[in-house]
Amino acid sequence: MSDFEEHDIIEKAYSYPCPSCGGKLGYSAEKQKVACGYCGYSEDYSRANDQLIENPLEDAVAAAPKHIVEDIGKKVFDCTSCGSKFMVESDKVKVKCGFCGSHNVNVEAYDHQYIQPAGIIPFMVGRDKAEEGFKKWIRRGWFHPNKLKRMAIMEDLHGIYIPFWTYDAQTDSQWSGQAGYYYYETRQVRVNGQMQTERVQKVRWKNRSGRLQHFFDDVLIVASHGLDQNDIRKVYPYQLGEVVNYDPKLMLGWEAEIYDVEVDEGYGMADTIMDRRIRDLCSMELGGDTQRGLSIQTRKYLKTFKHIILPLWISSYRYNNKIYHFTINGQTGKVGGKKPISPYKVAFAILMGILFILAFIFLAEFLKET
Repeated sequence: MSDFEEHDIIEKAYSYPCPSCGGKLGYSAEKQKVACGYCGYSEDYSRANDQLIENPLEDAVAAAPKHIVEDIGKKVFDCTSCGSKFMVESDKVKVKCGFCGSHNVNVEAYDHQYIQPAGIIPFMVGRDKAEEGFKKWIRRGWFHPNKLKRMAIMEDLHGIYIPFWTYDAQTDSQWSGQAGYYYYETRQVRVNGQMQTERVQKVRWKNRSGRLQHFFDDVLIVASHGLDQNDIRKVYPYQLGEVVNYDPKLMLGWEAEIYDVEVDEGYGMADTIMDRRIRDLCSMELGGDTQRGLSIQTRKYLKTFKHIILPLWISSYRYNNKIYHFTINGQTGKVGGKKPISPYKVAFAILMGILFILAFIFLAEFLKET
């Protein structure tokens, strides 16, 4: 292939000319449309989801070791903001323009991955709404310092598309255990030389067993080692019913990551989540006031997966020379993150709790004497 032919293919891959003025189109979260930043032209995107097909997990795991990554070389990248052209590695997804400083998505990099994304949720929350969501979030919570809401300085806010796996599985579990039921007996005890009656709690144990069948649908796993699963779960849920067919147009003008958590590794995380949920469900079936010896044997089958791309705002804020990270769901605007705790407010709450307990004891003794 000649240099001219290769450049022509790259231009077609990255260029989405505006039919009105010839400028480049990108996705606007504010308009929730593919829009032109020059003339204001906009067009809706397809809501079709017919490409969201469940893929057999075993086939993907078996094929992964046989996959040979194609050679990675340099490609010409055309900045969607200022139009400048520069060379990038063909597998580099997140590209920052050295001329205007804007962030772009190298769509072709997805061709170098083992598994292509099937679906995407475009950004529904723009930068202004994300910043407003942070301001509301930072003000909430009684145990945080009063000056936090006026002194927290937000760092650079990044809107980034994050790779996810979703997993489905049918499960069949056999469980057994002992359910304990409380009952009470009375007995006479001597207190300060006087006989008093007290109730004694005891447990009646009953052996139980059963079968539980449960279907797991779209267990969501972050496919990036750079993000903590627990931190991302703070901004769940995503409304996965709104996932549409993957369209690279929806990523233009935004940062993005390619997955580095392989599909089998992701399933291992999902498997742990499923097992915890199965244990909770079996515990509910076992019943009783208390339990012991719960044993569960589970078979999972019809295991499938999808690869999807979801929107997330990532940033941090500085307070008292310390950095705190937070994230915002790019679809719903839900904010999650860490905030500093005021030791004075915690100490005050503990003191008030102790005073309340002492007051309750004093009142009980006073009523007993009267």
